[in-house]
Amino acid sequence: MEEERFKFIVEVQKNERSFMSLCQEFGISRPTGYKWWKRYSDIREPRALKDRSRAPHNVRRKTKPELEFLICESRKAHPTWGPEKILARLAKDHRRKWPTISTAGRILKRNGLIKPRKRRVKTPPYTKPFAEVTAPNQLWCVDFKGHFKTLDGTTIYPLTITDAYSRFILCCVPMRSTELIEVGKAMEKVFSNHSDFIA
Repeated sequence: MEEERFKFIVEVQKNERSFMSLCQEFGISRPTGYKWWKRYSDIREPRALKDRSRAPHNVRRKTKPELEFLICESRKAHPTWGPEKILARLAKDHRRKWPTISTAGRILKRNGLIKPRKRRVKTPPYTKPFAEVTAPNQLWCVDFKGHFKTLDGTTIYPLTITDAYSRFILCCVPMRSTELIEVGKAMEKVFSNHSDFIA
């Protein structure tokens, strides 16, 4: 890259061809050609043609070192706290302008105080678990849909029985227990109610 730029400068200095034709030959725009020529002209050394850092010379919003120190020390004192809780506590204890939660998170990560989370291996969903079912009433599915508490504090387990082919809900019964005896009673009732459909 730098060699090509220097070759371009050498050709410009020969003053044998137009600046535009040289830019075309080296595959650069005229503004880029003028930029390399100006850089070289300023110090007359090939190092002027090296790529320069695009980072700003001074970052206006850079977190002050003392704030970064307080964030890191707070994390060390409370290893289970995340950036949000750390900033809330620091804002309560010290009246200053603190960085955003995302910035605090980056500070902790940069200082090795947050370990990256392990990615969970996701199992692709299998949308047809009963591919062999070709008609209604060939297979019924029995399932408990979680649990909840009623106003009097009783825990209820909703039992559902569904037709695997049509997804028709044959019953949804509130159960006080997931024990086999209770489930068996509910299933017997469903079988007797739908005995006409069972082959």
